[in-house]
Amino acid sequence: MNVRKFLVVFISILLFSSILSAQEKVYWDVVQKIREEGFERSQVTMFLSYLSDVIGPRLSGSPNMRQAQKWTKEQMDLMSLTNTAIEPWGEHGVGWESDYISIHMLEPDYQMVIGYPFAFSPGTNGKVNANAVIAVINTQADLDKYRGKLRNTIVLSTPKMPVSPRFTPDALRHTEESLSVYVQEGRDLNYGLYRRNQPGQTNFRPLEVSPPDVEAFYKREGVAVVLRASIGSDGTLITTGKPGVNTDRSVAGVQNSLTTFNIAAEHYNRMYRILDQGVPVEMEIELRVSLDESDTQEYNVLGEIRGSDLSDEVVMIGAHLDSWHTGTGANDNASGSSVVLEAMRILKAVGVQPRRTIRAALWSYEEGGLRGSRGYVRKHFGNPDDGTLPDHEKLSVYFNMDNGTGQFRGVHLQGNKLVIPIFSEWMKPFYDLRIETLSNYSNTGTDHVAFIEAGLPGFQFIQDRIDYRARTWHGNVDFFDHVLPRDLQINAVVMASFAYHAAMRDELIPRIPVK
Repeated sequence: MNVRKFLVVFISILLFSSILSAQEKVYWDVVQKIREEGFERSQVTMFLSYLSDVIGPRLSGSPNMRQAQKWTKEQMDLMSLTNTAIEPWGEHGVGWESDYISIHMLEPDYQMVIGYPFAFSPGTNGKVNANAVIAVINTQADLDKYRGKLRNTIVLSTPKMPVSPRFTPDALRHTEESLSVYVQEGRDLNYGLYRRNQPGQTNFRPLEVSPPDVEAFYKREGVAVVLRASIGSDGTLITTGKPGVNTDRSVAGVQNSLTTFNIAAEHYNRMYRILDQGVPVEMEIELRVSLDESDTQEYNVLGEIRGSDLSDEVVMIGAHLDSWHTGTGANDNASGSSVVLEAMRILKAVGVQPRRTIRAALWSYEEGGLRGSRGYVRKHFGNPDDGTLPDHEKLSVYFNMDNGTGQFRGVHLQGNKLVIPIFSEWMKPFYDLRIETLSNYSNTGTDHVAFIEAGLPGFQFIQDRIDYRARTWHGNVDFFDHVLPRDLQINAVVMASFAYHAAMRDELIPRIPVK
């Protein structure tokens, strides 16, 4: 492109942006009502406490998840939302929950060991009393080294996890610098700091023998239980499904796999060092799990505020309801689900009548690869590659929350610069809350991606990460105690306002072509 053409295009963009900005209406009176309701009569912590404290962890397909879906639909009904539903989107497989966990080192010294099973591990069929051994498999030579030596043992299967005192804070709020890096470089500065400072992030090197082949070897050798060192420190464990092993989500698949635990780094390292000195380690381990295959479908929870003259068009807000199984999933992501419920409650309480329908969605199986939101998008909207459905042209925008308790600071643009003049106006009522950044960083880790993949506008709000990565994300300390109620109140107010303004526009939110 020559300079003259560049200047023409640049000036056209500026003019287009200024026209949009001038035309973009902000309903200041409605925003004031939303703020008053959200800050003075908030119920967001009630929603959060019930989901995380009373119901607890919500692994997709588990009885707890079913209870959470039923309860959140009941809350939507109590708000008088319309078209509430627990809607199936596809197969999940067997439901799994851990009922009892007991891990102890008995010799050469007693210690209760902090650990959790990886999801979809089978139970132990009673107590396992056995000696622990180190059997880290990286190469084909390691298979020969340990062959014939592992029967009826408890295997320490990973190297020691590097742990040391922390010299950086666990909890961070965004600074002018980190927000500027989002805008100028499209990079997450705080996450980069976390990666460098988090113990164990570089501990596991690429293996010559694949994780499924390692598990198959352990099974052939008659290993009783497998232990892995967790990333994290100070007793924090980050536990999901078995790393690198695609567990068959059937009863037979679970029962034919190996019982595998994630162990707190400090406890794991102690046992490893004892064994390294040639001193035997005796352990006692028991795991009881429940498997439920009465319903292998999985579901999303939906509810609406019906629109008026543009009611066939939709604005969506959402968050994932599922969690992993160690903590109670308070930050990840009962916080987001509670904000979505509270945003809908606020809008109903202040009596708005949006032009477009505002639809809330609480997704399942986000932790298994955004499957709930992808299933919903596939079912309702389709995509440009395989064919779109009629409702594809009727969705205006989707807004998502999924980064823990931290307050919103703006929006990640996801490459859609056409929304800059729109969102810039919508943020103005919240400058006093430090919500003013439009980020060129593209967040790729949560449910808004399902919409982007289908050529639909989907956005994740920028959030202060607090201790999300250091402590609560997928961790055993993800409890209500790590939540900041004021931050969640702010988020619910902002989400309600963004949803309302999107629902009131004359036009849909502009889209960018699918790459």
